[in-house]
Amino acid sequence: MSDKKFRIAVVGGAGMWGRHYLHACSEHPQCDTILVDTTVERRRAFAEHYDIDDQYDTVEDLLKVEVPDIVCAILPVEYAPAAVIACAEAGVKAVSCEKPISIELSQADEMVRVCRERGTAFGCATAYWEMPFLGEIADWLRQGHIGSLTAASIPGGLPREVAGAGCVQLTMMRTMTDMEVEWVEGWTLPPAEGYRAPEADDLQADCPAYGRMGLSGGIECQVPQPRAEGEVPSRVWVEAENGQAWLARPEPIFIRGTGPESTPVRPDFLDEPQPGRSMKPAIERLIQAVETSASEVVCSGHDYRQALEIAIAFKLSTAQDHGRIELPLQDRSHRIYPHPYRMRGGDVAGWGSIGYEGPPQIGQRVRRKK
Repeated sequence: MSDKKFRIAVVGGAGMWGRHYLHACSEHPQCDTILVDTTVERRRAFAEHYDIDDQYDTVEDLLKVEVPDIVCAILPVEYAPAAVIACAEAGVKAVSCEKPISIELSQADEMVRVCRERGTAFGCATAYWEMPFLGEIADWLRQGHIGSLTAASIPGGLPREVAGAGCVQLTMMRTMTDMEVEWVEGWTLPPAEGYRAPEADDLQADCPAYGRMGLSGGIECQVPQPRAEGEVPSRVWVEAENGQAWLARPEPIFIRGTGPESTPVRPDFLDEPQPGRSMKPAIERLIQAVETSASEVVCSGHDYRQALEIAIAFKLSTAQDHGRIELPLQDRSHRIYPHPYRMRGGDVAGWGSIGYEGPPQIGQRVRRKK
């Protein structure tokens, strides 16, 4: 990267997730940061702490005054689509949002379309934040170190939200396999306590899911029923002609060979320093997209649009006696309503609604209740 400075607006930077972006921008030498947030007192406190001069209430207020190079729209899903589209139409060079990308599939289509037409690189950050070496793992597999893929799985299923959190595993799976989902056969479970949006009917409510997916490479991805006793450490598993790979923490696992001749291997990239769970890599991907005039950010808006479509297909398959749902969907009006916190944010839905003890505070880790 160069030493060029970029004007970067963090929208929702005084929120629970946006504060991580704000912190990363404040420490990055290429960032000249703008803070946008409607919670005036909290915004002013964060701006003072990070020595940020430029503050605005809304994206609209910001764009009336200037068009920054980059906008990180860390907003509830109810407001994110309009913010992303407004930024692209104004000429912002790169924009990102968080999960899920939108409520309705047609909204996601419009976000992707407008960004592409306006030349705005569009990204989402979550999958690469949770698994720092995801890109390197995908490249290693594509280089053929264990041969062509023959099977895949999301071992823990989609345990709480097929869309709200499941979009992460679905994006990771697509990235690792380098394949698109062509069909889904699915089952769902009732929404977790407190997770059902009040406006959602059974078809539109986010919930746990499992089943199987047919991938464009001619293989299937199994999604087992979520286990009641907790998360499975491996996010994604793939099998190939000559080995296996687990996308796991604290680090991924690779096996070369089959049967008694199989042996663990450790790719060189695992010896590189891990960035940790900082948003700095996400910021750097946005900067890189601007510097290289890339059409998309690594971990793209398109990726998360695809994840939403797959999630909707799990719901549709369940409603149609678990029949096969072919993708892409012809009806783009289908919706999934996420948890009220994801829909409207903690200041509206209540911080305790998703387990937080309270709103974000400067220099204090706000914990979620067990």
